[in-house]
Amino acid sequence: MEHVDQEIDEYVDQFEAAPDTYRAEDVEDETLDKRCRVCGAEGKIALLRGKGM
Repeated sequence: MEHVDQEIDEYVDQFEAAPDTYRAEDVEDETLDKRCRVCGAEGKIALLRGKGM
């Protein structure tokens, strides 16, 4: 969970807004990398700027 907190903090710093969060398994875009960018583990949460991305 600590990596999610880190990703949210970085997102807020970059976009100056809180991200929309979705369950990774509910995101239908198969081209989306659903792994943790920090450790490479399977992601449980997807941080998206807009619905459908």
